[in-house]
Formats: sequence, structure tokens, C-alpha cells
Amino acid sequence: MSMYIVTGGTQGIGAVTVEQLIGQGMSVVFTGRDVDAGEQLSQRLPGSTFVAGDVRQEADCQRVVYRALELGNGSLQGLVNNAGMAGRKALTQTSQLEWDTMFEVNTRSAFFFIKHALPGLQAGHGAVVNVSSIAGKTGEEGLATYCASKAALIGMTQALALEYGASVRFNAVCPGQIATRMMDAIMKDAPRLAALTARIPVGRLAAPEEVAQAICWLLSPASSYVNGTVLTVDGGETAGLRTPPSHAPQVSR
Repeated sequence: MSMYIVTGGTQGIGAVTVEQLIGQGMSVVFTGRDVDAGEQLSQRLPGSTFVAGDVRQEADCQRVVYRALELGNGSLQGLVNNAGMAGRKALTQTSQLEWDTMFEVNTRSAFFFIKHALPGLQAGHGAVVNVSSIAGKTGEEGLATYCASKAALIGMTQALALEYGASVRFNAVCPGQIATRMMDAIMKDAPRLAALTARIPVGRLAAPEEVAQAICWLLSPASSYVNGTVLTVDGGETAGLRTPPSHAPQVSR
């Protein structure tokens, strides 16, 4: 039995990742705070097990890992640290509690899960995928706290890839603009959505499935020599500066 753990698995990218892993014949233990959504997803996907928990609490993280180890006979093939939160606020207006909470959810939770899952991952020669963000690679106004937490996740990924690469692979995925619940306000605002998609070369937001496919590939044997990489899934948004449409060169045909 191939056993995987997915955090933040009750919605968005996490829920789709659970679905895709189950579709590939894997077993998955996933966690989240939305109990109703977690139980409904687990009932719909045989082979998945929902364990409610708060990733800010080490005891909850440990409980999820122990359940997966129990079901996987002490062996884990993969861990996806997807739980996360976002928030736009000027740094000077950010409280210590808000800073700490952002890091607790986005970064410290991954530390807790890796710490407790590592023996099982080593036993299963598994892989870890940490879901960071393009904000972890580049800055963005109003997102200093979020950017810092996601950049820290990339740094931890690369350090652990060096330390444990012989037995466990560590990689990160950096999604760009994804059509999830977190983007609801923008998707309902046509001018804001148009301005956002204008800076994306492919001209649209990504579906959660497109990020989940990248995650599942990094977990699979097909990526067996990929370790310590940061895979960006953003439609080219961070590839470089774009020429404004009004100044775009004209091409004769």
C-alpha cells in the first residue's frame, strides 16, 4: 500500500491533490479544519482518510502522521505540505500575532509534519512536496509577511534536499494565480481580473488541477532524479517583465 499525507486537503489545490492521488490507486490521509468538507470528501473517495486538525498545533500534526503510519504499516511514500493562508497588509500595520500566525500556518506546520513523518518517509523512500508560492520567489507590495513565510518554506525545502536526498526527495511547487476560493473576490471583479490576467502570458488563471498534477508528478517515480528543485506553475507570470499591450511591437504577416 502506498500511503500519502496531504495537509490543507479539504479545499482547493489540496482537495484536488487528494482526488488525483486516489485516482492513481494511492491511499491518502488528509487534514484540515473544515470538518464537514473533509468528511464529505473522504466519503466520496474510498481510500482516503480524513483527520481533523489545526496545523498550528504540533500535537494535531503528530496525530495525523501517526494515523498515516498506522495505515501504511510504518511506511510513507509522500507528504504534501499544502496548508496555507494569505493576507494583504502593510508591514507597519502588521501585528506580532498576525506575523506569527502567518508563519505558524505557512511554514511551521511543514516543519512539524516533516519532523514527525521523516522516519516513515525514509522507510518508504518517499518524497515531500512543499507548496510555496511565486510570492516566495519574488516580492509583492502589501504581502511582505506572506512573501517571507513562503520564501522560508523554499529555503527549508532546499536545505532538507541536501540533508536527506539519499532517502527522501524534497521539492517545492510555486503556484501563481489559481482559481480557488482564495481568489473569489478577484474573480467576481471583472476589472481586477482583467488587470491580473493581463500580466500572465497564457492569459488566464490556472485550475487547481494543473497545480495538483505538478505535485503528483514530483511525488511519482517519474521524477526520481528531481530533488531540491522549485517548480513554478504560474503561466509565465514571473518569467520577466511584459511589454504593455499599447506598446507591443506590431508583427507583419
